[in-house]
Amino acid sequence: MFAMLVEINVKEGKESEFLEVFTRNHLGTRSEPGNVRFDVLRDPIVKTRFYAYEVYQSEQALSAHRTTAHYQRCVEELESLMSRPRSKRVFNWVLPEIPDE
Repeated sequence: MFAMLVEINVKEGKESEFLEVFTRNHLGTRSEPGNVRFDVLRDPIVKTRFYAYEVYQSEQALSAHRTTAHYQRCVEELESLMSRPRSKRVFNWVLPEIPDE
């Protein structure tokens, strides 16, 4: 299992449109079998900065996610809304301990 934090900065005035686009992705991702968590967060100071906190059972689950129609549509629709490219950080899982599969 692993976690990822994706930072998405949107153009000022495009926050509502971003939320419409990203809500579809959120709902689709949460229904994927390999997804454990998919939270959408907003920076309390920089109102145009959002984060997606994603947890997947495996790298294969993430790869499968990237082939879904909702993800592909989201990536395409976000392009005109973002003020700069997305950035991501992948984290090593520590706690809770997950038994070896």
